[in-house]
Amino acid sequence: MERFGKDGKLIIPLMQRKEVAKQTDEREVRYVVTEAYCPNGCNIINEENKINGFAGISLKYKRPGIEGELVLSAIQGDFEKIILSGNLEEGVKDELYCPHCGVMFKKLVNCSCKPDADMVVIGLTPKLDYNNAISFCNVTGCHNGTTIKSGDVIRHLKLWGKV
Repeated sequence: MERFGKDGKLIIPLMQRKEVAKQTDEREVRYVVTEAYCPNGCNIINEENKINGFAGISLKYKRPGIEGELVLSAIQGDFEKIILSGNLEEGVKDELYCPHCGVMFKKLVNCSCKPDADMVVIGLTPKLDYNNAISFCNVTGCHNGTTIKSGDVIRHLKLWGKV
C-alpha cells in the first residue's frame, strides 16, 4: 500500500481507522473492580479466591434456613462465582452481607426480575458514594446479576423506568 499519493499527500486508509474505532467502542469495554467496600468500610476484595485471573468480591448471603459465603467475579459482565459455603438456588433472592462485620448491603432500587428483588450497592471507596459504586441484583441468575456502575442503573431507570 502506498503511503503518499501522486500529488505528495499522505494517504490515511479510512477502513483501518474505522476498525480501530470499532475495537475501542465504549460498549465493549469491560472494567475490573479492584476495590470494593461494605457500608461500614470493610474491604471485601478476596485475593485468595481469583476468578479469571482477578481477585473476587466476597459476600455472605442469607435466606430462610440457609446461610453461606460466596465470591463474585470482579469483571464486569462475568457471572462466574465461587460458592465457599451453603448453596445458591436459581431464581431465589438472598440478602447480602459483609463477610467481615455482618452489615447488610444497601439497596439502590428494586430490580424488575421479581417483585421483591433488589439491586444492592457496593462502594468502590471506603465511604459509600452512590456515584462511585457498583450494583447488581440479589436474585441468583438474574440478567442484572452482573456488576453495573450504579450511575448507569439510575440513568437506565430514568430513561426506561426499569432496570
